[in-house]
Amino acid sequence: MSTLDKLKLMEITRRAAASTPEGHLRNRMVEAINQQIAAAEAMQSGESFQLRRRHWVKGAGGEKTLQEKLIRFRPWYWQETNGAFMLEVRYGNKVIEIKPKKTAIEVGAVAELVPTLTLLREAVVAGELDKQLAAAKGRFGKKLA
Repeated sequence: MSTLDKLKLMEITRRAAASTPEGHLRNRMVEAINQQIAAAEAMQSGESFQLRRRHWVKGAGGEKTLQEKLIRFRPWYWQETNGAFMLEVRYGNKVIEIKPKKTAIEVGAVAELVPTLTLLREAVVAGELDKQLAAAKGRFGKKLA
């Protein structure tokens, strides 16, 4: 038996969804929603959530080292005075209108925050917010895309 016979070979091509402009916007939004889900889960368990990015820093001798840097994180959700949680979808620092004149989602209890964000992620993957994301990208130009 040759070495290649040990591999499970398939006749399939890679999906090109990410190569389209809509696919790129969806992927960015799904990544942002995943961060919001992680922050909401940390809040529910009583832990703090910190977003970190890794970047290369050139030292005095010219050598490069990989370091972590804390990034400012802004949650999309907040608690109203009546105790209910609200959620707004953002692209960059601008709020997206989910439907005309509707920018916020009333979540209710804190336990419903993660399932609501999961539903929102499924809607983005299904392409239900493509028009709103394209309009938001149009406002920003190329600096966030």
